[in-house]
Amino acid sequence: MGIASWKAALVAVLSSLSIVGVAACGFPFDDEELRDSNDAFVDLESDASQTTAAQPEAPESQTIGEPTTTAESVTVDGKKRTFSLTVPPEATDGARLPLIFVFHGMNESSEAIRDYSNLDLARAYVVYLDGVDKAWAPAPYAATTGEEDLAFVDAVREKIIAEHNVDTARVFATGLSNGGGFAAYIGCQRPVDFTAVATVSAAYYWKVSEKCSSIPMKLLDIHGTDDKVVSYEGGNRHDTAYHSVPEILEDAADRNHCSDSISITQLWTNGIRQVWDDCDAPLEHVRVGSGTHTWPGGEKDPNESTPNDIATKEILKFFGVSMRGS
Repeated sequence: MGIASWKAALVAVLSSLSIVGVAACGFPFDDEELRDSNDAFVDLESDASQTTAAQPEAPESQTIGEPTTTAESVTVDGKKRTFSLTVPPEATDGARLPLIFVFHGMNESSEAIRDYSNLDLARAYVVYLDGVDKAWAPAPYAATTGEEDLAFVDAVREKIIAEHNVDTARVFATGLSNGGGFAAYIGCQRPVDFTAVATVSAAYYWKVSEKCSSIPMKLLDIHGTDDKVVSYEGGNRHDTAYHSVPEILEDAADRNHCSDSISITQLWTNGIRQVWDDCDAPLEHVRVGSGTHTWPGGEKDPNESTPNDIATKEILKFFGVSMRGS
C-alpha cells in the first residue's frame, strides 16, 4: 500500500470515528528534542474509562516487594559505559523474566526516562542505558558511532543474561525521540538478539534504516500528530533528513510481509491504534491526535485528555509483558 493510499484510508476511518482535528492541550517544545527534565508539567488525572483493558491481576504472591534499582557499568573498547538495572520483585520466585532495554532522548538522562515512563512497573528486568553526551547514534549529533553504541548494548545484554534469569526469547527495546530512533536501529541491526521494538516520538534519521536487516521485526510506533520537534510528516533537523511516520510504517510493512489490510480502532478520544493484518511479524501504530513531543500519558505529558501511562501500557501489551498494579 502506497503512502498516499494509506493516508486516504486513514482519513476515511478517522472521519467515521469523528476524531479528525480533535483539539487538545498542547505545549510546543523549543528547538531541542527534549525539554529539561526539571520543567514543570501538568499532573494527569487517571481515567480508567478511557484506558485499554487491564491485564488480569497477578496472584498476591507475585506482588509482594518492590523493584530494586542499581547503578552498573561495563567497559567497552576501553571506555566505561554506565546504565541502571531495575530487578522486579518477581525475580525472587526464580522465574525466567523478560528484559527491556530503555533509551533516553537527546539531552536527557536515563534517570529521567525511568521516572516519567513508569516502566519499572513491568514484570521484567528493565535496563536504562546512558548515551555518551546524552545522545545515541546514528543521529547526526551523536558523539558515538552506531557500531560503538551497538557494542555497548551487546555488552550489557551479555552481562545481564549471565547474571540474571532472563528469558532470552523475550528481549525488547524501546525509547523516546533520539532513543526511539536508536531502538529502531537496534531492530535493524540486531533482529536475532531482540524480539520486538517500540518507539515513541522517534527521530528516524536516514541512517537508522540504512542497511537494515530483511528479517521481520515486531514493531510498535507511537507518535503525536502535533509533534513540533520530530514531525509526524518527516522533515530536516541538524542538517539531516528524517523519515515521516507513514514512510517508516510502509517500510516496516514491506519488511514484515504484511498485507494491504489495516485494522483501525479507537483507543481514547484522540488516540487510535492501527494494526497491519497478515504479517510475518506484528506491526502496530498508535496515532495520538494533537499529541506533542512527549511520552503519551507520562508525567511530562501536557495533554490532559491522554490516559495515564497509555504509552507504557501499549508498549508492555505489545511486548506481552504484564504490568504490576494493573
